Amino acid sequence: MRTCLSILTVVIMSLVVVKLQAEPMTANKGLEKIKINLENARKNKSEYDKNLELVKSNVVEVQKAKESTLAQKKMVASEITKNNESLKKIQNQERDITAFIAKENDKINLETKQIEQLQNLIGQIKKNQEQRSAIIADYQAQLNSAGNHKKAWKEREEKLREQENKTAQALRGIASEESSWLGKKKKYESEVKRWAAETDKQQKIHDTYQGLADGK
Repeated sequence: MRTCLSILTVVIMSLVVVKLQAEPMTANKGLEKIKINLENARKNKSEYDKNLELVKSNVVEVQKAKESTLAQKKMVASEITKNNESLKKIQNQERDITAFIAKENDKINLETKQIEQLQNLIGQIKKNQEQRSAIIADYQAQLNSAGNHKKAWKEREEKLREQENKTAQALRGIASEESSWLGKKKKYESEVKRWAAETDKQQKIHDTYQGLADGK
């Protein structure tokens, strides 16, 4: 709050008191002193008028400052109320968070027990895996043996296929030779048939002429 109060300046001009009893004074001298007193009184009034205006101005400033301070006090009171409400919310939030932390700690403890149980289970599973690895190794040995047998059978199959190809090639040669001989057979059968017929024909002619010759 800023209050600007002007300094009052009080100037009191001394009045010349006319002491008529002390010494005799002429009217002019008395009038002169009265004029001095009048002038001093006027100056004093002028100074007090100025000071009065300053005082009035300061009163206005003080009232303004008072109103501003009252408004500020009201605002501060409102802010204090809001601050208390916010503080209460924070306190409630802290209480809730503390409760949440307790719940999470309970869950952690429960999960720790579950982890122990899982670790025991994992240990048992690892033992099972070791046994299974041994079984797999045995199966792998059997598989290798089967692979060797498979390779032997494949090699035997290749030899049989090679033999089969040779047999097929031989059959093709035999078939060709058979076809050739069947062709010759057919040709010779035709010739035998032809010459058999011719022989029969000549035999008949021979027999006819032989009969004629015997009949002479």
